[in-house]
Amino acid sequence: MDGIAHKLKPKDEDRTLDQIRADVLADLALGLPGVLAQVYVHVPIDAALGITNTGRELAGHGPIPGEIMADKNSVWRKITCDPVSGAVLDVGRTRYRPPAALDELVRVRDRDCLVPGCRRPAQRSDVDHHRDFRRGKNGHISKANLTCLCRRHHRLKDVAGWNFDLA
Repeated sequence: MDGIAHKLKPKDEDRTLDQIRADVLADLALGLPGVLAQVYVHVPIDAALGITNTGRELAGHGPIPGEIMADKNSVWRKITCDPVSGAVLDVGRTRYRPPAALDELVRVRDRDCLVPGCRRPAQRSDVDHHRDFRRGKNGHISKANLTCLCRRHHRLKDVAGWNFDLA
């Protein structure tokens, strides 16, 4: 949004850069033909569950009221976060790769490749979906569905005759 706002601000423009950014956001959110917006709203798990109506934050801009997300004409991408640490817990199913914070959480949690006996460090392994993302088997991007597998075991997981199951 910043890049678009800077490109749209001619030298003789009366509006401030913040005003132009707000106009750009409104234009993107309204879904102008040929323009796609991707808006990240960080939502604490208690707000996502409906326990509270506070804590939602528009990335880079600050808090927003929960009522905005209830508008049926809006499409929001909800990033579910831990209410204490702000760490990303779930980004839904529309993206294949997890965001950096979730990737880091999984690597720190798993420490090594999860195949028994394999000691390949998680930092040098792949973060993989336990339930396959591409085959539509509830393969959403959440800490519960992501595991660390070294490249060898990651590839082996998809070979016919092999069964990958976290018990």
